[in-house]
Amino acid sequence: MSDRLARLLCSALVGLPLMAASPAHAVKPLFPRNPPEATEPAKPVKRKTMGPASHLPLALQEARKRLLAGKRVSYRELQALADAKDGIGAFKLAERIQKQGDPKLATDALHYFAIAAYHDRGYAVRHMMEILGNDSLELAPSHLESAEAALRREARKGNDQAVEGLIRLYSEGRRFGDKRDELESLLASGKGKKSGDTAFKLAVLLLSDRDRTPEKTEQASRFLTIAKENGSIGMKAAASNLLAQLETKSSETNMEVMP
Repeated sequence: MSDRLARLLCSALVGLPLMAASPAHAVKPLFPRNPPEATEPAKPVKRKTMGPASHLPLALQEARKRLLAGKRVSYRELQALADAKDGIGAFKLAERIQKQGDPKLATDALHYFAIAAYHDRGYAVRHMMEILGNDSLELAPSHLESAEAALRREARKGNDQAVEGLIRLYSEGRRFGDKRDELESLLASGKGKKSGDTAFKLAVLLLSDRDRTPEKTEQASRFLTIAKENGSIGMKAAASNLLAQLETKSSETNMEVMP
């Protein structure tokens, strides 16, 4: 290249305006990026509310866990659990009361066993029947009422001990008073292993009374009908024979009084 051509090129380059670097934020990209997606705030984790202890305050839930784990739980905590209608807490409190061996506290033990039974602790029924069967114990009327309600609830669920216990108490007229109507409905329900056999025994007791009234004879017939339907094979046969005898006597009596 000649010196003249070189000088022309240099002068052309010097005359060009210098391009200032544009700031980064002013530069528009050829392919603009999508704006960043808005991130939703994290939702607070919800506590699980299912389970038999979900209704309890946290402190009582912790006490209940210790109780189930066999760890120490104070008397006050047990009482708080029982008063909050927790079945296991009520059962353990009743047990602790019974261990004191004070007959005056038997009514309180019955009360808490009843709470346990009413809240799906059917194994409390046996302890309730031990207390109810001891005539030397004085039991508060309100505690007897709650015990009967718990036993009836368990009986409706098919708890044999509750059914048989109520049948025995109702048939003897003890603790809960005269409950013949409730007794018949319990026996007729067929719940309990001994309902038919018990109905037969009650019928025999009524028929053995020489001074029985016509109403008692009718009740005996109803008990025999229950035994015929719900009793064992031998009991069904015996009930059928007695029913036939009663019907025969009734027919003969009607014939005698006819003009």
